[in-house]
Amino acid sequence: MNPEKSILRTIKYFEMFDMPLTAPEIHKNLYAPDNNYSFSDILDSLEHLKNKNLQEKEGFYFFPHKETTVKTRKNRYLLAHKKITYAKYFILLLARIPFIKSVFICNNLGYQNAPDDSDIDLAIITTNHRIWTARFFSAAIMKLLGKRPTAHNRKNKICLSFFITEENLNLEKLAYEKDIHFIYWLNQFLPIYVTKDLDKKFFQTNNWTKKYLPNYFSVKTCDQWTIASKIFSKTLFEKILSGSFGDFLEKKLKQIQLQILPKKLKQKAAEASSDVIISDAILKFHDKDKRLEIRDRWYKKIDEN
Repeated sequence: MNPEKSILRTIKYFEMFDMPLTAPEIHKNLYAPDNNYSFSDILDSLEHLKNKNLQEKEGFYFFPHKETTVKTRKNRYLLAHKKITYAKYFILLLARIPFIKSVFICNNLGYQNAPDDSDIDLAIITTNHRIWTARFFSAAIMKLLGKRPTAHNRKNKICLSFFITEENLNLEKLAYEKDIHFIYWLNQFLPIYVTKDLDKKFFQTNNWTKKYLPNYFSVKTCDQWTIASKIFSKTLFEKILSGSFGDFLEKKLKQIQLQILPKKLKQKAAEASSDVIISDAILKFHDKDKRLEIRDRWYKKIDEN
Protein backbone atom coordinates (compact mmCIF):
# COMPACT_ATOMS: atom_id res chain seq x y z
CA MET A 1 0.00 0.00 0.00
CA ASN A 2 1.14 3.58 -0.66
CA PRO A 3 -0.57 6.99 -0.48
CA GLU A 4 0.01 8.02 -4.08
CA LYS A 5 -3.52 7.26 -5.23
CA SER A 6 -5.04 9.30 -2.42
CA ILE A 7 -2.56 12.12 -2.97
CA LEU A 8 -3.50 12.40 -6.63
CA ARG A 9 -7.22 12.30 -5.86
CA THR A 10 -6.80 15.03 -3.25
CA ILE A 11 -4.82 17.30 -5.55
CA LYS A 12 -7.34 16.69 -8.35
CA TYR A 13 -10.19 17.87 -6.13
CA PHE A 14 -8.52 21.13 -5.14
CA GLU A 15 -7.34 21.68 -8.70
CA MET A 16 -10.98 22.31 -9.63
CA PHE A 17 -10.80 25.46 -7.47
CA ASP A 18 -7.38 26.64 -8.69
CA MET A 19 -5.91 25.73 -5.31
CA PRO A 20 -2.54 23.95 -5.46
CA LEU A 21 -1.59 22.48 -2.09
CA THR A 22 1.59 22.36 -0.03
CA ALA A 23 2.86 19.05 1.34
CA PRO A 24 1.44 19.70 4.86
CA GLU A 25 -1.91 20.63 3.28
CA ILE A 26 -1.92 17.45 1.22
CA HIS A 27 -1.33 15.37 4.36
CA LYS A 28 -4.02 17.25 6.27
CA ASN A 29 -6.59 17.01 3.45
CA LEU A 30 -5.70 13.49 2.29
CA TYR A 31 -8.94 12.03 1.02
CA ALA A 32 -9.94 8.47 1.96
CA PRO A 33 -6.43 6.99 2.33
CA ASP A 34 -6.17 3.20 2.63
CA ASN A 35 -3.78 3.42 5.57
CA ASN A 36 -2.57 5.73 8.34
CA TYR A 37 0.16 7.52 6.42
CA SER A 38 2.67 9.76 8.15
CA PHE A 39 3.83 13.11 6.84
CA SER A 40 7.14 11.43 5.95
CA ASP A 41 5.21 8.94 3.80
CA ILE A 42 3.57 11.83 1.97
CA LEU A 43 6.89 13.55 1.32
CA ASP A 44 8.43 10.35 -0.07
CA SER A 45 5.44 9.78 -2.34
CA LEU A 46 5.48 13.37 -3.58
CA GLU A 47 9.14 13.02 -4.56
CA HIS A 48 8.28 9.87 -6.45
CA LEU A 49 5.30 11.52 -8.16
CA LYS A 50 7.51 14.43 -9.24
CA ASN A 51 9.36 11.93 -11.40
CA LYS A 52 6.04 11.21 -13.12
CA ASN A 53 3.47 13.91 -13.91
CA LEU A 54 3.33 15.99 -10.74
CA GLN A 55 5.08 19.36 -10.58
CA GLU A 56 6.16 21.63 -7.72
CA LYS A 57 6.84 25.35 -7.45
CA GLU A 58 7.43 27.42 -4.33
CA GLY A 59 6.26 24.49 -2.22
CA PHE A 60 2.96 24.04 -4.09
CA TYR A 61 2.11 20.84 -5.98
CA PHE A 62 0.10 20.79 -9.20
CA PHE A 63 -0.35 18.95 -12.48
CA PRO A 64 1.18 20.02 -15.81
CA HIS A 65 -0.18 23.23 -17.35
CA LYS A 66 -1.47 24.38 -13.94
CA GLU A 67 1.55 26.43 -12.85
CA THR A 68 -0.42 29.69 -13.06
CA THR A 69 -2.64 28.49 -10.20
CA VAL A 70 0.28 29.06 -7.79
CA LYS A 71 0.10 32.80 -8.45
CA THR A 72 -3.71 32.67 -8.35
CA ARG A 73 -3.71 31.05 -4.94
CA LYS A 74 -1.16 33.48 -3.48
CA ASN A 75 -3.17 36.44 -4.76
CA ARG A 76 -6.41 35.00 -3.39
CA TYR A 77 -4.81 34.40 -0.01
CA LEU A 78 -3.93 38.09 0.30
CA LEU A 79 -7.34 39.07 -0.99
CA ALA A 80 -9.07 36.76 1.50
CA HIS A 81 -7.58 38.62 4.43
CA LYS A 82 -9.13 41.84 3.15
CA LYS A 83 -12.47 40.12 2.54
CA ILE A 84 -12.60 38.56 6.00
CA THR A 85 -11.65 41.84 7.67
CA TYR A 86 -14.43 43.50 5.67
CA ALA A 87 -16.91 40.74 6.51
CA LYS A 88 -16.20 41.10 10.22
CA TYR A 89 -18.01 44.44 10.36
CA PHE A 90 -21.24 42.84 9.13
CA ILE A 91 -20.82 39.71 11.24
CA LEU A 92 -20.49 42.05 14.21
CA LEU A 93 -24.01 43.27 13.45
CA LEU A 94 -25.31 39.72 13.06
CA ALA A 95 -23.74 38.76 16.37
CA ARG A 96 -26.00 41.30 18.08
CA ILE A 97 -29.19 39.76 16.72
CA PRO A 98 -31.11 37.73 19.34
CA PHE A 99 -30.82 33.94 19.03
CA ILE A 100 -27.79 33.92 16.73
CA LYS A 101 -25.29 31.77 18.61
CA SER A 102 -22.45 31.35 16.12
CA VAL A 103 -21.40 32.61 12.70
CA PHE A 104 -18.92 30.86 10.41
CA ILE A 105 -17.41 31.98 7.12
CA CYS A 106 -17.62 29.10 4.66
CA ASN A 107 -17.08 28.03 1.05
CA ASN A 108 -14.00 29.32 -0.79
CA LEU A 109 -13.41 32.14 1.66
CA GLY A 110 -13.21 29.58 4.47
CA TYR A 111 -10.18 28.20 2.62
CA GLN A 112 -8.94 31.77 2.10
CA ASN A 113 -9.12 31.06 -1.62
CA ALA A 114 -12.04 33.18 -2.81
CA PRO A 115 -12.04 35.03 -6.16
CA ASP A 116 -12.22 38.81 -6.08
CA ASP A 117 -15.79 38.95 -7.40
CA SER A 118 -17.18 36.38 -4.95
CA ASP A 119 -19.71 36.99 -2.21
CA ILE A 120 -19.19 36.16 1.47
CA ASP A 121 -20.95 32.95 2.44
CA LEU A 122 -21.98 32.49 6.07
CA ALA A 123 -23.24 29.52 8.06
CA ILE A 124 -25.22 30.46 11.17
CA ILE A 125 -26.20 28.48 14.27
CA THR A 126 -29.29 29.70 16.11
CA THR A 127 -31.16 28.96 19.30
CA ASN A 128 -33.61 26.05 19.06
CA HIS A 129 -37.14 27.12 17.99
CA ARG A 130 -35.93 30.60 16.98
CA ILE A 131 -34.37 29.98 13.58
CA TRP A 132 -36.98 32.01 11.67
CA THR A 133 -36.64 34.98 14.03
CA ALA A 134 -32.87 34.97 13.65
CA ARG A 135 -33.06 34.72 9.87
CA PHE A 136 -35.70 37.45 9.54
CA PHE A 137 -33.64 40.07 11.34
CA SER A 138 -30.40 38.93 9.66
CA ALA A 139 -31.87 39.26 6.19
CA ALA A 140 -33.64 42.53 7.04
CA ILE A 141 -30.47 44.22 8.27
CA MET A 142 -28.39 43.08 5.29
CA LYS A 143 -31.19 44.19 2.95
CA LEU A 144 -31.30 47.66 4.51
CA LEU A 145 -27.53 47.94 4.16
CA GLY A 146 -27.66 46.83 0.53
CA LYS A 147 -25.51 43.79 1.29
CA ARG A 148 -27.72 41.01 -0.10
CA PRO A 149 -26.26 39.38 -3.24
CA THR A 150 -28.12 39.75 -6.53
CA ALA A 151 -27.86 37.99 -9.87
CA HIS A 152 -25.80 40.89 -11.21
CA ASN A 153 -23.78 41.88 -8.15
CA ARG A 154 -22.28 39.37 -5.72
CA LYS A 155 -18.91 40.92 -4.92
CA ASN A 156 -18.48 41.15 -1.13
CA LYS A 157 -22.22 40.77 -0.54
CA ILE A 158 -23.34 38.77 2.51
CA CYS A 159 -24.92 35.44 1.55
CA LEU A 160 -27.28 34.09 4.25
CA SER A 161 -28.10 30.70 2.77
CA PHE A 162 -27.48 28.31 5.65
CA PHE A 163 -28.98 28.27 9.15
CA ILE A 164 -29.14 25.39 11.64
CA THR A 165 -30.29 25.17 15.25
CA GLU A 166 -28.17 24.10 18.20
CA GLU A 167 -29.80 20.68 18.39
CA ASN A 168 -29.25 19.92 14.69
CA LEU A 169 -25.49 20.16 14.28
CA ASN A 170 -25.02 16.71 12.76
CA LEU A 171 -25.29 17.20 9.01
CA GLU A 172 -24.48 13.68 7.84
CA LYS A 173 -28.07 13.23 6.70
CA LEU A 174 -27.56 15.99 4.13
CA ALA A 175 -24.67 14.24 2.39
CA TYR A 176 -25.10 12.47 -0.92
CA GLU A 177 -23.28 9.23 -1.65
CA LYS A 178 -19.50 9.85 -1.83
CA ASP A 179 -20.19 13.55 -1.37
CA ILE A 180 -16.58 14.74 -1.42
CA HIS A 181 -17.45 18.43 -1.79
CA PHE A 182 -19.83 18.40 1.18
CA ILE A 183 -17.24 16.65 3.36
CA TYR A 184 -14.58 19.26 2.63
CA TRP A 185 -17.15 22.06 2.89
CA LEU A 186 -18.10 21.14 6.45
CA ASN A 187 -14.52 20.98 7.62
CA GLN A 188 -13.43 24.38 6.34
CA PHE A 189 -16.00 26.38 8.35
CA LEU A 190 -14.10 29.35 9.80
CA PRO A 191 -15.52 30.43 13.20
CA ILE A 192 -15.81 34.21 13.55
CA TYR A 193 -18.44 34.57 16.28
CA VAL A 194 -18.93 31.67 18.69
CA THR A 195 -20.83 31.14 21.94
CA LYS A 196 -20.92 28.12 24.25
CA ASP A 197 -18.01 26.46 22.39
CA LEU A 198 -20.40 25.69 19.53
CA ASP A 199 -17.53 25.55 17.05
CA LYS A 200 -15.96 22.64 18.94
CA LYS A 201 -19.32 20.98 19.34
CA PHE A 202 -20.09 21.40 15.64
CA PHE A 203 -16.85 19.77 14.49
CA GLN A 204 -17.08 17.01 17.11
CA THR A 205 -20.67 16.25 16.09
CA ASN A 206 -19.60 16.00 12.46
CA ASN A 207 -16.57 13.81 13.13
CA TRP A 208 -18.20 11.22 10.85
CA THR A 209 -16.19 13.00 8.15
CA LYS A 210 -13.06 11.49 9.72
CA LYS A 211 -13.87 8.36 7.74
CA TYR A 212 -12.82 10.34 4.68
CA LEU A 213 -10.43 12.93 6.14
CA PRO A 214 -8.61 11.11 8.97
CA ASN A 215 -5.77 13.65 9.15
CA TYR A 216 -7.93 16.77 9.12
CA PHE A 217 -7.81 19.15 12.09
CA SER A 218 -9.47 22.49 12.65
CA VAL A 219 -7.32 25.52 13.26
CA LYS A 220 -8.06 28.39 15.63
CA THR A 221 -9.24 31.55 13.91
CA CYS A 222 -6.75 34.37 14.41
CA ASP A 223 -7.80 36.79 17.13
CA GLN A 224 -8.08 39.80 14.79
CA TRP A 225 -11.02 38.14 13.04
CA THR A 226 -12.96 36.85 16.05
CA ILE A 227 -15.82 38.61 17.82
CA ALA A 228 -16.43 38.57 21.58
CA SER A 229 -19.38 36.43 22.62
CA LYS A 230 -20.75 38.44 25.57
CA ILE A 231 -23.32 41.01 24.43
CA PHE A 232 -25.52 42.17 27.34
CA SER A 233 -28.29 43.87 25.35
CA LYS A 234 -28.69 40.78 23.21
CA THR A 235 -29.01 38.53 26.26
CA LEU A 236 -31.71 40.82 27.62
CA PHE A 237 -33.74 40.66 24.38
CA GLU A 238 -33.42 36.88 24.29
CA LYS A 239 -34.87 36.64 27.78
CA ILE A 240 -37.79 38.86 26.79
CA LEU A 241 -38.46 36.79 23.67
CA SER A 242 -37.97 33.38 25.24
CA GLY A 243 -41.58 32.96 26.39
CA SER A 244 -44.98 32.80 24.71
CA PHE A 245 -44.54 36.13 22.96
CA GLY A 246 -41.32 34.82 21.41
CA ASP A 247 -43.19 31.72 20.24
CA PHE A 248 -45.87 33.90 18.66
CA LEU A 249 -43.25 36.09 16.96
CA GLU A 250 -41.38 33.05 15.62
CA LYS A 251 -44.59 31.72 14.08
CA LYS A 252 -45.49 35.06 12.48
CA LEU A 253 -42.01 35.70 11.11
CA LYS A 254 -42.00 32.19 9.63
CA GLN A 255 -45.29 32.90 7.87
CA ILE A 256 -44.00 36.20 6.48
CA GLN A 257 -40.80 34.64 5.15
CA LEU A 258 -42.57 31.68 3.59
CA GLN A 259 -44.92 34.05 1.79
CA ILE A 260 -42.10 36.05 0.19
CA LEU A 261 -39.79 33.10 -0.44
CA PRO A 262 -39.12 32.62 -4.19
CA LYS A 263 -41.30 29.96 -5.77
CA LYS A 264 -38.28 28.09 -7.16
CA LEU A 265 -36.91 27.59 -3.63
CA LYS A 266 -40.22 26.13 -2.45
CA GLN A 267 -40.26 23.81 -5.46
CA LYS A 268 -36.69 22.69 -4.82
CA ALA A 269 -37.50 22.07 -1.15
CA ALA A 270 -40.28 19.68 -2.20
CA GLU A 271 -37.84 17.57 -4.23
CA ALA A 272 -36.04 14.51 -2.87
CA SER A 273 -32.71 16.26 -2.45
CA SER A 274 -30.79 18.14 0.22
CA ASP A 275 -30.03 21.17 -1.95
CA VAL A 276 -32.85 23.26 -0.48
CA ILE A 277 -34.26 22.51 2.97
CA ILE A 278 -36.98 24.55 4.65
CA SER A 279 -37.76 23.47 8.21
CA ASP A 280 -37.73 24.68 11.80
CA ALA A 281 -34.30 23.09 12.30
CA ILE A 282 -32.45 23.71 9.03
CA LEU A 283 -32.75 26.45 6.44
CA LYS A 284 -30.59 25.67 3.42
CA PHE A 285 -31.19 27.80 0.35
CA HIS A 286 -28.56 26.43 -2.05
CA ASP A 287 -30.77 26.39 -5.12
CA LYS A 288 -27.63 26.12 -7.27
CA ASP A 289 -26.01 23.40 -5.18
CA LYS A 290 -23.20 21.98 -7.33
CA ARG A 291 -22.13 19.06 -5.12
CA LEU A 292 -23.17 16.32 -7.52
CA GLU A 293 -21.70 18.18 -10.49
CA ILE A 294 -18.41 18.64 -8.64
CA ARG A 295 -18.37 14.99 -7.59
CA ASP A 296 -18.88 13.86 -11.20
CA ARG A 297 -16.18 16.23 -12.49
CA TRP A 298 -13.81 14.91 -9.84
CA TYR A 299 -14.48 11.31 -10.88
CA LYS A 300 -13.66 12.19 -14.47
CA LYS A 301 -10.42 13.82 -13.38
CA ILE A 302 -9.23 10.89 -11.33
CA ASP A 303 -10.09 8.52 -14.19
CA GLU A 304 -7.63 10.44 -16.35
CA ASN A 305 -4.70 9.05 -14.34
